[in-house]
Amino acid sequence: MPTAERSLKLAKFIQKSTDRVLAAGELDSCVRRARALGELLWKNNLGQYALPELEQALLQRYQHLFTTPVQHKIKAIYLHVLSQAYTSSGHTRVVEHLIASQALQDSAVLVTEKAPPATWEKLSTPGHPCICLPKFSDRQEKIQALLNHFAQYKIVVLHIHPYDIDAVIAAGLARQLCSTRIYMYNHADHVFSYGHGIADVVLELSYFGWELSKLRGSHEKCVFAGIPLKLPDATTERVENATGHIASAGSAYKYKPGGEYSFPDFAVRLQARTERKLMLIGPNLKTNWWWWKPARQMGKQAIFHQRMAYQDYLVCMRDASVYVDSFPLTGGTAFPEMVVKGLPCFGILTGAHGYSPADQLKSSSQDTLLDDMSYHLQQTRQQAQQQRTDVDQAAILLEIREAHDIEQVARRISKAETANAQEKQPPWLNPAPINCDFYEKIWYTRKLFTPPIHNFPDWRLGVLFLKYWIQSRQLGRRA
Repeated sequence: MPTAERSLKLAKFIQKSTDRVLAAGELDSCVRRARALGELLWKNNLGQYALPELEQALLQRYQHLFTTPVQHKIKAIYLHVLSQAYTSSGHTRVVEHLIASQALQDSAVLVTEKAPPATWEKLSTPGHPCICLPKFSDRQEKIQALLNHFAQYKIVVLHIHPYDIDAVIAAGLARQLCSTRIYMYNHADHVFSYGHGIADVVLELSYFGWELSKLRGSHEKCVFAGIPLKLPDATTERVENATGHIASAGSAYKYKPGGEYSFPDFAVRLQARTERKLMLIGPNLKTNWWWWKPARQMGKQAIFHQRMAYQDYLVCMRDASVYVDSFPLTGGTAFPEMVVKGLPCFGILTGAHGYSPADQLKSSSQDTLLDDMSYHLQQTRQQAQQQRTDVDQAAILLEIREAHDIEQVARRISKAETANAQEKQPPWLNPAPINCDFYEKIWYTRKLFTPPIHNFPDWRLGVLFLKYWIQSRQLGRRA
């Protein structure tokens, strides 16, 4: 779709959708519609990354329904707020790491919707058991309960789902009524999310989010925090496995072809050229249709694991010769973790990178990546190390520690509002330009959209979205 025409159609869709949300008179109906819209924008990357005006409109309209909490003694400096806690998930693990740090040791955790018992102990600190909000049938009671909790802490750090407007309204009220400071840890930095409008500080994780904040209009309040990782004290000295497999790990959707990138096609070419087995952790052969043909082509040379116990995962990585990051979406923390463990790592600088200094080890394209990996696997250890003479591996390892060490991340969060301009920026040089519309371009080439599954849909919002989706395809074919 031509950019100008697409922008006009998108603006009209967003205006009509926010009007539909605000057309609801009652708080409950309005919030339900806002959540449905938030999930649609989160799951479908139209190019709309924030709705600060809607957040402010909801605060102004419904503030009179809520009572200012009685100011009691502050329980702790920080309250980390999760929409849901999982036994193994990025959001939960990030919070676990942060509350265990020295810089953020005066922390508590609150879960607004769901927390399995297995997570309670992990998310508790000395003197501050994990708070699990009970289920409310009344939306006003839920937001008031959140507001009452938020008022008992100096800083509320949001680690919420992108559509969790309930927590955002409560945080906005706490900011207005109780002078609570609101930080938003931008987990989903490449997609739409509520919270950017009411936050005092947006904690960014990557160069991609840093650049996208300029489109969101939140750049002036951004501070780079980074993703905390539990790193070993020293880089592991690995015994070279000359005949080991090629490993890759990431959520299933991160391997789905998009735009000019196809990991499944690349995997077929890589396996044919190197004659090595591929161990893929994350893809689901039952439902991921984009793997069906490549899996048949590779046969027994490709081994798929939808899930894997952590100890088995470590064995898989220990026995690998190399690791390759998923694309078009990066696999996330596995890449820098494997670099620090001494496993030779490869990937692509897609334009949606920038989550770790380890990106400096990535290639510029799929063809270059294929050549780099093939050459590496054909050489002796000494020759393979010489292949990357333009990369200072020791310097990159130091930068990985500075970017991802738990105490370093926690310190940056604790100093977020006193840091100077230089200290707020990512602490390493980005090896290639960022393409802020990377995911947007992929979405507009998709033949299907992603429907909401977490929130009850609003039929009129659904009709508005379908009309926009059809228009976008028609304009795309004409372009």
